[in-house]
Order: sequence, then structure tokens, then C-alpha cells
Amino acid sequence: MKQSIKAALISALLFPGLGQILVLKRYARGCIFLLPTLAGTLYILRVAMAQVNVLAGQLANGTLPFDITMIAQQIAASRTNGPAMTAATLACVLCWSASILDAIFFGNDQHYHHPHASHPQQGQS
Repeated sequence: MKQSIKAALISALLFPGLGQILVLKRYARGCIFLLPTLAGTLYILRVAMAQVNVLAGQLANGTLPFDITMIAQQIAASRTNGPAMTAATLACVLCWSASILDAIFFGNDQHYHHPHASHPQQGQS
């Protein structure tokens, strides 16, 4: 399998930038995709966990009945759709997509030197 396809699959299925780092050995390029996605993901998880804690507290103290319809309404009403959530989501989507495309289109770039690539020895006929 081509290195570019391996890198694209790892970036697509595991986390953006990992294909560039693990397969292509392009550490800085991988971090360009990995770090913003990681920051966005952590922000989204932090907001989601805060909402889960509020709902769990309401369920535990009885202010929210254990009714799936009521819980769903509470979740819909508590969504955070501010600019920070939009930016975090956009960063994740764009970096994830760009990481895959970068690996596919630039993974076999001739300027790239892979440590496992074999090179013909000079001076032999």
C-alpha cells in the first residue's frame, strides 16, 4: 500500500495529523492538523461534560424527572451554539478533512524522504 494512502487512512480513522507524523515522518506538518483539532475536541468535550454534569445533578436531586422526553428537551434547550463552539467544530472538521487530503495529495511528494525508502547506490553499474 502506498505511504500516502496509509497516512490518509490513519489520519481519517484515528486522528488528523497522525498519518503525517507516524507514516510520513513529517512532524511539523502533522502538528498543523493535530493541535487545532485536539484543542477543538477538548473544548467540545469540556462543554459537553459540563452539560452532562448539570443534567446528572438535576436527575439526582429530582428537579428533572427520569423521562426521556423531558431529558431530550433539556438537552435541546441547553445547547451551546456560541461562536466558540462554532469555531471549535469548524477547526475539527477543516483540520480533519485537510489532513486526509494532504496525506493523499502530498504523501508521495518527491521532495519527501522516507527513512524506509531504498535508494540505489551510486557508482555501481
